[in-house]
Order: sequence, then C-alpha cells, then structure tokens
Amino acid sequence: MKLSVPFIPDKHYARFLTLQCKHIESVYFSFPMGTVLDARMRFQARTDFDEIIHCLGPLKNIKKYALLNTRFIHPELYSDPLFLKQTRKHLDTLMSGLNLTGIIFCDAYLLNALAASDRKQVSQLEAVPGINCMLDSPQKIFAFLECIEQAGFKSPGKIILDRSLNREMGLLENTIRTVRHAYPDIRFELLANEGCIHLCPYKLTHDAQISFANLDTAQDACFPNNHTFSINRAIGCHAYFFKHPQRFLKSPFIRPEDTDRYSDLADTLKICGRTLGTKFLTRCIQAYTQKSYAGNLLDLMDATNWLSDLYHIENEDLDPDYLNTVTHCTKDCKKCSICDTFFKNAATEKSIELKAYKDYL
Repeated sequence: MKLSVPFIPDKHYARFLTLQCKHIESVYFSFPMGTVLDARMRFQARTDFDEIIHCLGPLKNIKKYALLNTRFIHPELYSDPLFLKQTRKHLDTLMSGLNLTGIIFCDAYLLNALAASDRKQVSQLEAVPGINCMLDSPQKIFAFLECIEQAGFKSPGKIILDRSLNREMGLLENTIRTVRHAYPDIRFELLANEGCIHLCPYKLTHDAQISFANLDTAQDACFPNNHTFSINRAIGCHAYFFKHPQRFLKSPFIRPEDTDRYSDLADTLKICGRTLGTKFLTRCIQAYTQKSYAGNLLDLMDATNWLSDLYHIENEDLDPDYLNTVTHCTKDCKKCSICDTFFKNAATEKSIELKAYKDYL
C-alpha cells in the first residue's frame, strides 16, 4: 500500500520524500495562511509559499493537498470578501506553482463559502473530506459526496475513512464495497498511526477547542493555544492513558507489520504527526514502507507519542495474533483482560528523563 504523508517545508525532509517517491501516493500540508484554517495547533512561524513550492517541486507525480481542515472559522469570515479573496489568491498560487490537486476540509460551510466566491476555481480542485469528518458508513460518505457535488468542487479522488473502522473488519469491508459499487473509481485511505482513545469521547470538543484557540480573536485573549494541552493532561485523554496505559492497545492504529491485512480493501495509508517534526515523520515513513519496526511502538504514534517517555512497548514482542485478537474483542474492558496481557508481555515502564531539545525536532 502506498502512503499519504505530511509535508513540512524542510530541504532535508523534502529530499528524503523524493527518495521515497515510489511508496508515496500523496502529500498534504498546512495552508500557508496563518492558523485560522488549520485543525492542529501551530507554534511555528507562517510558512512561505515559495518555500513550499520549491520543496515540493521535485515530487512531480505525487498528488498534493492543502489542509483547510479546521472544524470551524469565525462566522463573519464566511462572507468576508477580504478573507475569501485572500484564500482564493493563495489557492491560485498553489495551483499555478504546484499543480495543487485539491483541498482537505472538515467545515462544509467553508466549502460553500469558497464555492460561492469563485465557482470556476473550485471546479478545478478536489474537495476531500478530512479524517475528522469521521466517515464510518456508506450513508455518511454519500452525504458528503453530495455536498461536494452541490458546491461545485471536483469529486474527491479518495475517501479517508474514520479510524474506528480499522478494528471493525466487517464494517470496513461493507463500507468500501457499498461505496465502490456506486463510485467504482474512488480510492480509500486508512489512518495508520494516530493512537488516540478508541472512539474517543473527547474528540469533537477537542477539535472545537483547537479551532477556537486558532481564531485570531481568541489567540491572545481568552483561550491561548496551550490550554488544550493542559486540559487534556488534567481531565482528558492524557489523564485516561496515565491511569490505563494498557488501553492504548485498544486504539485503532495499524502496525507496520499488519498493513498487508488491509491491502485487499483500502488503497493507501495516511501517516499523521506533522506537528512532531521531520525526525518523527521519517521514522514512521520508513517503518510503514518496510512493513516492520523494531523498537517502541509508541515512537510511531501521533496522539500518544508523549506516552513513549513513560513506557516502552516493544513492537516485535507483541503477540503474533495481536491484530486478529483485538479486531474480534468486545471493547468492553471491564469484562476483558486481553490488552492487560499484551501490555504486560511487551511493555516496560521507563524512568523519567529529560530529552535534549534536538530529540524533538
């Protein structure tokens, strides 16, 4: 299976991706327009268009998607002529300089606002529903495809399925089969290495908090962008995994060794973790192209990468029947000890140590 990977404007990382071209189907990158359209917290300075175009230029036959995937924007922006004009201008720059394939979105209001602003432009761009649209059934996929068609965007070349289907093989197969019957040419992508809570109950609120923090009006006022991290540590997903680290194994990630189990169903795997730096992304891409990884499984995860400071889960020590077991369990942890057993056999607790700053880059 080929990969869809994050792109960060870095000449060494860009050179690495060039060498991995045969394994990569597409790249996706933050839209260079501040943080307001991004679904992730961003602490770095605004990315330069010329830098993106220069670094991605050598990736000739790889599809390129810009992320306009925030959960929401300020309501006034949907009809703000200056904001829409600036967005159109930036899209034009990427289309002419990069042969941009399309956008990845989560906010259907934004999709319609862009379409109303310039129908001709959007007709040249695919609109791909982002992973946080949580497309987990044929009916939901058909609803989004109808929305995209009515807005006037090109039909998406791929559908990114919700991570929950990774551990529900019957539902995954039925969803793909049903949609392919109606749209024979569409491709399917699975998220490989998020590592968040299974069916995370904090997800929608967390996404909304990030969008709120990324609003220019909120950035320096009532909700600085470091608040979501502290909230998660105190009463969210971090607190959950602090208390139940073994339940990380219930998370619907896909190990590099298990990719072949999905190759007859889906077409590509999505690698995430663009905020963790090029060293992390390089490690993940190598592991998934080689279909194996000798080391701490948590070092490949995005949302639970922080847990690698506390535990080492030796990937090669996980039971050979791990995937088959967890795809058939009830997920009712009070009545099951499967993850506890797997964790006990493969994990060791680490002594806490401070990493050098360079190790996070």
